[in-house]
Amino acid sequence: MSELEADSVVSSDGSDTNDEQSLFVEIHVLVGTECVTIYRVPPGEYLIGRDSSCHLAVDAENVSRMHARLAFHGHRILVEDLESANGTLIGGIRICLPTPIQNGTEVHIGAARLLVQFNEETLSRINAALSDPSLGLEPIRNELTQDPYFVTGTIAEGGMGLVVKARDQRVRRLVAMKVLRGGYEYAADKLLRFVGEAQLTGQLEHPNIVPVYQLGISANGQTFYTMKYVRGQTLEEIILCLHNGHPETLKRYSLSSLLTIFQKVGDAIAFAHSRGVIHRDLKPANIMIGAFGEVLVMDWGLAKRVNEGSLVTPAKHPPQDDNYQQESTRGFYTLEGAVVGTPPYLSPEQAMGDGTPNPRSDIHVLGSILYTLLALRPPILTHNVEAVISAVAQNKFIPLREIVCMPSEDGTPPPVLAHCPGGKLPEGLIAVVEKAMKADPEARYGTVEEFQADINAWQNGFATQAEQAGFFRQLLLLLERRRREATILGFFAVILFSSLGYFLKRLAADRQILAEERAALAENNIELQSSNQKFEFLLSQLRLTAERNYVSARILLKQGSPKFALEQINLALVGAEEDSPSKAAFLIVRGHANTGLGYYPEALEDYRSANKITPGIVPLDVIETDLTQSEPEASRPQTGWAWEQNTPTPDKGFPLRKLLNPRLKK
Repeated sequence: MSELEADSVVSSDGSDTNDEQSLFVEIHVLVGTECVTIYRVPPGEYLIGRDSSCHLAVDAENVSRMHARLAFHGHRILVEDLESANGTLIGGIRICLPTPIQNGTEVHIGAARLLVQFNEETLSRINAALSDPSLGLEPIRNELTQDPYFVTGTIAEGGMGLVVKARDQRVRRLVAMKVLRGGYEYAADKLLRFVGEAQLTGQLEHPNIVPVYQLGISANGQTFYTMKYVRGQTLEEIILCLHNGHPETLKRYSLSSLLTIFQKVGDAIAFAHSRGVIHRDLKPANIMIGAFGEVLVMDWGLAKRVNEGSLVTPAKHPPQDDNYQQESTRGFYTLEGAVVGTPPYLSPEQAMGDGTPNPRSDIHVLGSILYTLLALRPPILTHNVEAVISAVAQNKFIPLREIVCMPSEDGTPPPVLAHCPGGKLPEGLIAVVEKAMKADPEARYGTVEEFQADINAWQNGFATQAEQAGFFRQLLLLLERRRREATILGFFAVILFSSLGYFLKRLAADRQILAEERAALAENNIELQSSNQKFEFLLSQLRLTAERNYVSARILLKQGSPKFALEQINLALVGAEEDSPSKAAFLIVRGHANTGLGYYPEALEDYRSANKITPGIVPLDVIETDLTQSEPEASRPQTGWAWEQNTPTPDKGFPLRKLLNPRLKK
């Protein structure tokens, strides 16, 4: 680095300045490990990029021509990306909007790094300006620089630390502060574990995991971290109140409400598992229920990341009494030796000292918590720690159906399950608990989400996967889910079956009537057949006389008696077969008779019908012209029209007998 570069001073208008009375910030431009340029800039705004017109020229790879903008006003420095191709990063995070940076911050642009630093003189001037009594900021500065926390009481005591209630005097709120036990701050392993607990908990940012506010060392050298102070009860306290039949608690915490709390706990554990973290010390005492329904999973002191390897040193036997530290107010302890966790809220592998990290251990303990929510008692009733751990290691839990009938060790009767629907354990949830608490980890739920899905299924009236419900169980649950629809369906079913019964009764009566009517109809059919036979006989007689009547009608026409001819031809038509050539001949004769009588519309209809049966048998066009367009009486010739004289007769080649009986041969 040249001497010129080291002393380079740039102003916002591009001119050099050496005004010693001005404030300056130094911008160290580093490429790799080498500092290539140092800019000393007074307050103002500056362009950063590869272009020579930029106030702060940075010649490095992946730096845009106009890459970023730096604004320096008083003691405030802002950096803004100018939509560069490779972006501007602070702490590995790409920025978009103008972002404030502190003294000593590195800003990455392309292959270059900009180290922003105030020199000591500038810092002293800024502090002197802020401390100016005329500004009236002294009371505020004193308040913000005083010891931030004032301890007001103890909340809980653990194996390694103490949780106290403190007032944050700067933000003016109550916080929960966890501090190391006296003497532990001199043990490196305890201190590292305490700091690791705070950092791990702080990284689990989830609505159902207690948030960490600050990790630090107090003025007296005590390591601490602060958390949200939750006003409410632990789940253990709520279960105890339900066990004792507390009316207000029973009113507020039905099984449905408890399952909602449990699902939120599951959300927190599922989130932790997604980040590779196992809690290892889940229990009702570590679950806080806030006054407004907030659910927070506390005490992640035994939490472990899966990728950190073995959790604890394996052991084959339960620990002796000096291997644990007291934590719970119910008489159980958080174990920190070979066995990690709190009896009876341990998985069998935890109780056996298996150090392999496994999220299914947390799932087993979630099953134990659900067990306790249902029965209002833990899965093992004895208070002897060794007996509890031994029973857990062998997975010898009291079945839910049995524990609800068993008295306590002191002879007190089992609690009334007033929080459960109908005071009985739900069958679906019993199966869920049994699956979650299987001795074989592979037989349990694979994930917390699967566990939650089964509970959600039960809450919504569906069969759980754990109970492996058959068809009739599924049908029963369907009817239960659709109770209103089932009631309506049942109502209509009653109406339907009533209507069906009435219909069947009416059907039987109608069948009786129908049988009687059929018998009467049979008699009528016999009479009808007899009448038909008579009619057929008469019709055959008429057909036999049809020829005579036809001949008589023609003779009467020639004699000028169309009236009598009409009577004879009508008799002949009665015996004529439908659409037969003989009927066409008969219709022509009747047409002549009607023409002679002056019944021209009737005559025209006869001619048309005859022509329809035997096309071309009469000159229909001429007939229609004569009968429709002329004045009949005035225009009809005395001897009739010519077409009247061409009536087919046997002597003119019209085989009447064949017409009457087409089957006869010539």
